[in-house]
Formats: sequence, C-alpha cells, structure tokens
Amino acid sequence: MNHTDVTAQEKRITQLEGEIEELTIALAQAWDQLAPFLQEAPAQTNTTEVLTHILHALMAAADVDRSGIYLFHHNDWLAVPADTPLPTDLRYQLKMIQPNHPLQWPGEKDSTNSAGWLFAPVVADQHTIGAIGIGQERTSRHLTAAEMRILSGMAERVAGQIAATQLTRSREREAAARQELEVASRIQRSIQPAKLPSIDGLDICTHWEPARQVGGDGWGWVETENEFAWFVLDVAGKGLPAALAAMALHTAIRLGLKTGLTPLEILRIINEDFYDSYTETDLIATAAIYSLDLNSAQFEQVNAGHLPTLIRQGGEWHRLEATAPPIGVLPDMTAETQRLALEPNDLIISYSDGFTEIETNEGLWGEEGLLGAVAPGKIDAKTIVDSIVQTAHEVAKNTRLSDDQTLVIVTYQPRGGT
Repeated sequence: MNHTDVTAQEKRITQLEGEIEELTIALAQAWDQLAPFLQEAPAQTNTTEVLTHILHALMAAADVDRSGIYLFHHNDWLAVPADTPLPTDLRYQLKMIQPNHPLQWPGEKDSTNSAGWLFAPVVADQHTIGAIGIGQERTSRHLTAAEMRILSGMAERVAGQIAATQLTRSREREAAARQELEVASRIQRSIQPAKLPSIDGLDICTHWEPARQVGGDGWGWVETENEFAWFVLDVAGKGLPAALAAMALHTAIRLGLKTGLTPLEILRIINEDFYDSYTETDLIATAAIYSLDLNSAQFEQVNAGHLPTLIRQGGEWHRLEATAPPIGVLPDMTAETQRLALEPNDLIISYSDGFTEIETNEGLWGEEGLLGAVAPGKIDAKTIVDSIVQTAHEVAKNTRLSDDQTLVIVTYQPRGGT
C-alpha cells in the first residue's frame, strides 16, 4: 500500500470517527429531552403552605388549640400543631363523611390525652375529597353552632383552594408537555434525513409522517463509494416512548452502516444489546436494512419482523418476507440475508404498516391497495410516492392518521444508463 492510499484511509477513519461522535451526541441529547416523559407520574397538588395558613386562621377564628385536614386520595394528614396525630378509628370514620353532615368525634376512650374533634367535609366538583377539623382537649368548652359555621366556611375555602391549585397546575403541566413535545418533535425530525440522496443510477423518493407530533417510525440511508444502504424501522406504539426507542434504534443502525458492518451483523448486535431493555419496557421493533452494490446491481436485504419488501421486476411483483422475528422478541436473533440481482427499471418499495393498515369501507387497505396505487410501468419515484400518499388519504377519507407512515421508493438504472 503506497503513501497516498494510507493517507486516504487515515482521513476516512478520522471522518467516520467525527460522524460517530456527532450521532452519539445527538442520541444523548434525545435521551435527555425525552427520558422525563417515560418517568412521568400524575403530579400531586402542592398546597401545604396555603393549607397551613388556613389551619392557623381556623384555630384563631374558632379559638381552639388544634386543627387539621385529611385528604383521602393520598392519605395526607396535615395538622397544627404538626405533631398532632390522627387516630386510626377517626381516620376510618372520616372516609365515611358526607356533604352537609359534619362529624363530631369525642376522642379515644381510655385516653387522657385524646382530643375531641369536629370535622366538616371538603367537597370539590361534587366529590368529597377530604375533611377539615378543629379540636379541643376534653376539658375544654363545647364547640358552638357559630364555630361549626366557621368550620363549614373554611371547608369551602379549602375545597376552592385545592380545585384552583389543581387547575393551575394542570394548565402548567399541559403547557410544559406541549413545549417538550415540540422539542422532542424537532429532535426526531432532525435525525431523519434532511435531504434525499443523489446517486447515479438510482431514483429515490420518500414520505415520512408521524401520526402525532412524534412517532415510532423512521428511515435513513448511508452511501459509500460503490454501495448505497438504507433502512426502515417501526417501534410498536405511539408517542414519546415509541419515539425515544425509534431514535435510539435509528442511531444504532446508522452507526453500524457507517462503521462498515453488514446488515446481518447490525441487526444481530442491536437485538443482543436492546433485548433486555425492550423486555423490561414491553417494547418490540421491526427493522429492515437494504444494501445495493452500485457496480454489480446486487441487492441485499435483512428483515427482522418488518413488512415484506415489494419489488417489481419485468412487470411482476415479488415479496421478500422477513426472515427473523422483531427486535426484542428473542435474546438471540438468527436471520437470513436475502439477495436479488436487479435489472434496469426495477422498483423497490419499503414501507410501514401506517399504509397497509389504513381502515377503509371495505376493510384494511393492505398490500393490494398500496400496489394498486402504483401505475403499471411507472418508474418515476416521486410520482409513485405522490400517487400512493394521495390515494391513501382518499381511501381513509382524509381522516387523521391512526398510525405513523413511512414510505421509501427506489428505482434502479445502471450507472450512466437511461
């Protein structure tokens, strides 16, 4: 090997290392933005400070030595003084309290330290969500009717405060979710190919549309001097979990292609690395990787559970079925590389089930519907994509997408051919 060849290889290695680093950073950023969504839980209303002020005011108005509020949903007991216990027997009785029916509790028997309590129900949206009460030592005076009215008024204020806080926090969560979904959408779109490849001998056109702001579909491509490789993937499910898994899978496949691994090696390694995490989160994904030698016209496919690839040769349609289960189904993947020699004007269609599972008046659109949208003899990739997408919208009556849609059309002409 001469000095020129060595220098060229070193420059190529440096370029690959830079691209791998960029993809790794992109994946890390995607995880940082999306991981909180996978751990999201309903937020609890944080009204502790407000309720404490209300309890102090209630004590002063009723001239009592203790007050407390018990919220049913989380078994929350907030009292002034803070160390005031809520007896177990009283806890059970409070869960039975009814609107407009205060509960008088005389205190625990056989206890010299027990206090008597008067509780009023806290009602929000016509549901009893808790009870607020005032308490006195047994030796203190009896609670009056006026004090009971004060208690009922405070119960209404507490209910209003909780409802207002819940509404405010709900709106805040919705606004934050919308903003973060927009960020997630921009991240996902950023890793989808920004432009179509321009390769002598190939006519390529694609369509990618998530059913929501983010989705579980994806596609990508990598070109080397004499080979063009592309892939489609589909993570089961919708929304952020599927989108996060799809971005990770997209990055992993593209990294594998850039480092020169074969499609078979890529899917085997990905399945091995992703299997445990997919099993723990009940995820599965389908993926098909395709490669075409631009000199020999040798086409190869490795398909892990994805829909059949549709290839038109000489006017006849052929189906290349999956030879392995989806990623995450079995710990060890055994797949088969399928090969086909392409001829001029051959057409390759790879797609996701967002097309074939469109519901029409006659049932699912299916492969037959998709192929029916391809005019016989037509080889212009963009025309074919436009026809399939337009027909799909028509048969679905232009309703909102129920699933993500991905479509990749490749037609072959020998290099320098017409």
